[in-house]
Amino acid sequence: LCPRSMQLATDVEKGGTYTPQAAAPGGHVPPPGQGKPPSGVPGNTSQNSEMGITRLTTKEEVWMHMVFTETQYKGVSAMLAVGVAAPGAVTIFLWLQLENLAVSQQAGPSITGIVTLISAFSAYELECSWDNAFLKNPNDGMWYVKDSGPPMADAKRYVDWVLTVPLLLIELIMVIDVPQGEKHSLMARLGIAAVLMICAGYPGELLDDNVKMRWLWFSVSMVPFLYIMFSLIIELGDATDRQPEEVRYWLVAARILTVISWLTYPGIYLGKCLGLQGPLAVCFEQMGYTMADILAKACFGMLIWLIARRQSEYADEMALIANQTKAAAAAAGALLNVTTTTLAP
Repeated sequence: LCPRSMQLATDVEKGGTYTPQAAAPGGHVPPPGQGKPPSGVPGNTSQNSEMGITRLTTKEEVWMHMVFTETQYKGVSAMLAVGVAAPGAVTIFLWLQLENLAVSQQAGPSITGIVTLISAFSAYELECSWDNAFLKNPNDGMWYVKDSGPPMADAKRYVDWVLTVPLLLIELIMVIDVPQGEKHSLMARLGIAAVLMICAGYPGELLDDNVKMRWLWFSVSMVPFLYIMFSLIIELGDATDRQPEEVRYWLVAARILTVISWLTYPGIYLGKCLGLQGPLAVCFEQMGYTMADILAKACFGMLIWLIARRQSEYADEMALIANQTKAAAAAAGALLNVTTTTLAP
């Protein structure tokens, strides 16, 4: 329970002088020593049904009784706003820049634009649900959860990941230009592994009060995760070495950024496994996941565009050299014909 609820229980057990008012079903009671809160704020038993405020204590709604500080509430809200703006801006940039790329290089940035658009929409939904799910108590400056449901619906974030994570891997394979015979097989294997990883992790996300089961699902999800890491480091490493020097550096950077940003997700997931609880755990998880999404999608998307741009420039240079060589060969042939005709008897 939150500290205030624990203090209430302690006072009653000790036979203290504080006697809470009869609260409406699911309503708050005034905290010890504060007296009756003013009308229209959390804790006012005469108004709580109208305000839609409650403090639930069942395991199913275990975190609904959490109380967030001003910094915690606004910190998550601000981070989610950045989670909307960053991928949203990248989406607009990528789609406006498509015409500046070679036709053969437009597929990767196009898919990246879809990924960042989905990410921006998901963050917007989460930000709205967070901002609308709390009410501030002017007496203590704390933010209380309404009884309309949990402010952060983790299912929305996981739906986002099921759609975008396989696409992230596909776009990386496309810009690396894996040989045609290997490309479709690698896309299918990594895409399926990504979906299995996310689906295995979600059940553990629902088990805040069961650390052992959370560890179990974490372990299961790490199997496809490690396979993906192996593919990024080893299999795609070999393909990267075959690329032109002009783009090889950026391909390595994209793979490194992918590995680093993806490693943050299991690190955040482990927070609750290692005992992090309460509002701090919620803030750590939501802010951490949002920052990881910005790195893995918005920043990665800009690298994908840069790689496609370099490959387009390289293709243009090779085409120019080929045309110059062809023109020189044609000129040499013409000169040879003229010389042959002139010297002919």
